[in-house]
Amino acid sequence: MKANTGPVWPALMSRLVAVGGVTVSYADADAAADILAASRTSAIMPVLRAAGNPLAACDYFGVAAPYVEWARYAPKTGRAGAAGRHVTKVAFLLAVERILDRAREDEVAAALAAFGRDERYAAAMAREAVTVRERALAAGVRASVRTAVTRALAACGEHAGEFTCSEATACGTGACRFASPAYRQAVAPAGPGRFARPANHVRAGTTFTEAAQAGEALAVGGRAAGVPVFDDDAVATRGWAA
Repeated sequence: MKANTGPVWPALMSRLVAVGGVTVSYADADAAADILAASRTSAIMPVLRAAGNPLAACDYFGVAAPYVEWARYAPKTGRAGAAGRHVTKVAFLLAVERILDRAREDEVAAALAAFGRDERYAAAMAREAVTVRERALAAGVRASVRTAVTRALAACGEHAGEFTCSEATACGTGACRFASPAYRQAVAPAGPGRFARPANHVRAGTTFTEAAQAGEALAVGGRAAGVPVFDDDAVATRGWAA
């Protein structure tokens, strides 16, 4: 549910769920599960209380009860005796997972119902989805180009003094001998930026940016950059080198 290209699903994160007599947001219940899963002890209430999570006050025994029998057969943690089988905690985590699953299903069902009732809402959501996908693609391509440049600079540095380069494109692109195959067709001259030309370059020490190469990659869909693209019928490579 989390992404680095935009906020998490706000409606879902704020959706209220009931866990053991305590009503909390989906985000708090999800956080409680993460906290307990990372904890090495079988404790529930003390761990959640120390973390300031509101589920510390819930009836975790009652929540866990339907799943205790299954939890008895869960893999041990590797520790001896009772410490190696956190039955109640495992059962509680399974119960919370089921509660969160139902909340997600309800949220999706509500969204689909809204789509069916209001075509303007559906169109607005579709536009937002396209915007998010475009931001994700652009961020992925930029990151991939930066990685290609960084690798080329490192590789070139290992061969300092062995040759002379006068390429105008960003290092790691175009005709650079250390260019990533995905960016050999990126031929736009690089403007000044945060990277410094290596010692083998005729303009060693001058700065350059990878922005032009990222723009070229985006213009053809970013497929060669290793950025996930799922709408194969809508995004074409247009001859970009594989």
